[in-house]
Amino acid sequence: MNGPILALLAVVALGVGAFLFGVGQQPVRTWGIYLVNLLFWSGLAVTGPAIAGIMELMEARWSPSVKRIAVTTIGFLPFSFVLFVVLFAGRAVLYPWVTDPIPAKAIWLNVPFMAARIGLGILIFYWLIWTFAGMVLREGEGSEAQREADGRRRRVLATGALFLFVVMLSLFGFDLVMSLAPQWYSGLLGGYFTVSTLYTGFCLLAILTVISNWTGVATVPPAAVQDVAKLVFATSILWMYFFWSQYLVIWYGNIPVETKFVIQRFFNDPWRTLAFVIFTIGWLIPFSYLLKRLTGRPPVRHAPLILVTSLALIAIFLERMLLVFPSVGVDRVFPFGLYEALITAGFFSLFLLSRIWFLARYRPRL
Repeated sequence: MNGPILALLAVVALGVGAFLFGVGQQPVRTWGIYLVNLLFWSGLAVTGPAIAGIMELMEARWSPSVKRIAVTTIGFLPFSFVLFVVLFAGRAVLYPWVTDPIPAKAIWLNVPFMAARIGLGILIFYWLIWTFAGMVLREGEGSEAQREADGRRRRVLATGALFLFVVMLSLFGFDLVMSLAPQWYSGLLGGYFTVSTLYTGFCLLAILTVISNWTGVATVPPAAVQDVAKLVFATSILWMYFFWSQYLVIWYGNIPVETKFVIQRFFNDPWRTLAFVIFTIGWLIPFSYLLKRLTGRPPVRHAPLILVTSLALIAIFLERMLLVFPSVGVDRVFPFGLYEALITAGFFSLFLLSRIWFLARYRPRL
């Protein structure tokens, strides 16, 4: 076991220790940052195979290597499932309807039903995308008849995976985020959460594609990297479109139970400042750079693409904090101290380790 692996394991251990200690000292903030990280990193893990599924159904032949690189995020799925089980222990801290049920919403917002639909849905979803990812990595092997049969099966699995991707990510938005403040509601939040997660997936794919090129793991031509940049550009616009659609409906509806959610996040500090930081580094900078990049020939240097997509990933992580923390009662202070930093570093290290483990265990041909 080499030094970097040991260092990552040490950071994971520190994150676990910070979580266990924080649950007793600051339970709301600790469970809040746990939920933020769980949603963010699990979203990245499932979006890679979803992108590969899109490429499969669209018969995108511009870069088979990019499709294979996309599915290498699935190493985090077994850990994600266990971490979702752990989240069940913090239900009473995060969700007020657990201890104080809302009669009008009790049919949907009750612990057994929520645990069943999230738990069973994740189990089926993760199994499906793991199976699909395995077939993507074996694409092109066997006889011609076998390849044709595998192609038909991949398309079936891709269809199911994309359907469950939209359903489960929408449920994450509705059940795990919106129900933190059960009196507030928005029919667009599920779609918004799905689109913003898809944005992070394309950003991560751009980073992994460039790094795979740099390290010689895969050979991706500049034109294919440019195609990935185009998809990042498109999903950034889609993300902002969904945000604006939701904001406009709430603001002009002027219903107090809905506008309170917006006012709390966009007119009160520190959330107002954080919202403008998210807008700047998550959309304005990537949009401006990619608009310039996509109007000329595909550049050979990709370091700026790495930078802007990294900024976008940071922005969506902060956006998850903006969604979660005001709803659980953490207000007037930006909740990112030592506990939160260590827990986040632990999740990040676990995600890296899971991908390293997957590549070492299955040795996929990229």
